[in-house]
Amino acid sequence: MSPELSAGSAILAATVARRYYVDGNTKSEIANGMGLSRFKIARLLEQSVREGIIRFEIATPNSFNSELSEILRKRFDLRRVVVIDVPNEERTPVGIRQAVGRGAAAVLSDLVTETDVLGIGWGRTLSAMSLELTEIARCLVVQMGGMVGSVNENSLELVRKISEVGGGQAYPLFVPLIVQDAQTARSLASQPGVAAAMKLFDSITVAAVAVGSWAPPDSQMMASLPVHERDELAAKGVAAELLSTLILHDGTVLPDLQDRSMATGIQVLRRIPELILIAGGETKAEAVRAVINAGLGTTLVTDNSMAELLRTM
Repeated sequence: MSPELSAGSAILAATVARRYYVDGNTKSEIANGMGLSRFKIARLLEQSVREGIIRFEIATPNSFNSELSEILRKRFDLRRVVVIDVPNEERTPVGIRQAVGRGAAAVLSDLVTETDVLGIGWGRTLSAMSLELTEIARCLVVQMGGMVGSVNENSLELVRKISEVGGGQAYPLFVPLIVQDAQTARSLASQPGVAAAMKLFDSITVAAVAVGSWAPPDSQMMASLPVHERDELAAKGVAAELLSTLILHDGTVLPDLQDRSMATGIQVLRRIPELILIAGGETKAEAVRAVINAGLGTTLVTDNSMAELLRTM
């Protein structure tokens, strides 16, 4: 206790603190009951915190690393960051996806309202998220890109699962993500079902998207491309992809696939009010950093292994 606070004052401060924080009395009620001014009560409360008479403990879910989350939020100037602690014995690709998926499901349930238009990408972590999602507001759910990956992990299946949880209308895209040429893309985009979904791209208010890594390779979209095209793009320095948007390490966006892509492009991604980036594992840290360098993302959901790397980048 500092010299500023005598033993008597400390007892008084502790009494005031208990009535305010434990009993729930207002400052005015305490002041009237103790015959003190409201200013005096406020000063005693400040002193009780400063002198350690009262201590605050913020309880967080066991898996949520609030310290790392706040460090990354400030480091990259994001709206929010959720870092999930994955124990060493569970730090396998599947274990990380499940843990990050749980965190993403919690974020999505909290953020989405009935007035939102929810955009959904694809990926194995998003598939894990859909399995963990138990409640979400009834809203429109839009597939943000054509199909890629396995039957159970493509965006078509994700949109179906998520819309079933909330009961909102789903707008799927029954087309491949990357088609043969620009003419094919335009032809497919004119089909009624595809056009209905793509018309909603500009209305998306919340989007959940996975980050694909090209260096090292960990991307379903990359794996779906012909080998020669994949090698050509990798030689240009592609570090990451978001849907079909290719991004270099410094955040530069390559337009190479845009005219053949059945997905939201970079301009749409930049306009989405709440863009949730979802990725876990050390191997995707460089890719996530590249996406952030491109000015994309308002929220990041990841695990502690990636977070530890990101904090030093």
